[in-house]
Amino acid sequence: MDCPRTGKPLKAVKVGGIEVDISEGCGGVWFDNHELKKFTSTSSELGKVLAEHLKSFHNSLADDGQRLNCPKDTDVVMMRRYFSARQQIEIDECPACGGVWLDAEELESIHDLFPNDDSFEKTQSKFVDEIMSGPVVKQHEKNHKDSIESMKLTTKILRLIARDGYY
Repeated sequence: MDCPRTGKPLKAVKVGGIEVDISEGCGGVWFDNHELKKFTSTSSELGKVLAEHLKSFHNSLADDGQRLNCPKDTDVVMMRRYFSARQQIEIDECPACGGVWLDAEELESIHDLFPNDDSFEKTQSKFVDEIMSGPVVKQHEKNHKDSIESMKLTTKILRLIARDGYY
């Protein structure tokens, strides 16, 4: 596989028995599907070890907002999404294979932002609570209430029509 940023071959390294692919050209790292969680969980030191190793390869990127092709599925453009509800760290995820590309220092930033697993879960829960108590949901509830009232009125009219024989 080649680095989606530099086009140079990625180097497979084992961290705690888990193989990941790193770019010695830019300091980025490729995680196969479901591997990222093993490196972001604070109950594991793997992420800190890997982040420290990647520091030696970090080079500034000309355009870190550029859309990237997946290193595994080279004809697939990866999706840009936020790692968490805090919307501070954008990551690249392949919609075909589920793998994730982190640019240099993003793994370290994730660890800085979420020093423990509980802080990540609280952030996600807070985001959901804010959405559910926000104006969009309130408007939806209002619209739904109006729909139910309209449905009740329609039902009454149809019953009257049916009762009086106007069908």
